[in-house]
Amino acid sequence: MMCVAWLLMSNMADRVLLSVLGVGVSLYALRVEVRRENDPQYRAVCDFSDRFSCSKALCSPYGKGFGIVRLLVGKDHFLNQRNCTVGILFYLSQIVLAFLPNQVLCSYILYYTSVIAGLGCVYLAFILFFVLRDICIVCIGTYVINAVLIYLNYNLYLSKHPGP
Repeated sequence: MMCVAWLLMSNMADRVLLSVLGVGVSLYALRVEVRRENDPQYRAVCDFSDRFSCSKALCSPYGKGFGIVRLLVGKDHFLNQRNCTVGILFYLSQIVLAFLPNQVLCSYILYYTSVIAGLGCVYLAFILFFVLRDICIVCIGTYVINAVLIYLNYNLYLSKHPGP
């Protein structure tokens, strides 16, 4: 009973729920990409027009390896993974780290990995709006989830590492 009360009185539940939502959004993005690869005529639910299309963004050259990895190691290299696959791994790691016993160390990892993910979101948002000239609600959803995770992880970090 004490464990349940602790869970509901911390930001842990929020972080876990957001991470589960992030996994769900990333799995949907993966589904869209795979379906579109197998059927170029496939129209996803999130494709509203040519300028408001998640397929356009997710299936662009920037949808794998942030558009950078292919330039460094080649298009077919195993490091050139879909961004949504990286997202799934990120969100799953956020969930696992929430339950590990060393919360001081985990708060460092949670915060700094979420900041790195946030920087990736800023880069991808720039690409989305100014290079692809598109609006992708799936992408924007992950940006919002990551921004809130940064906030929650920062609060956890501050609670575990009080200032001088």
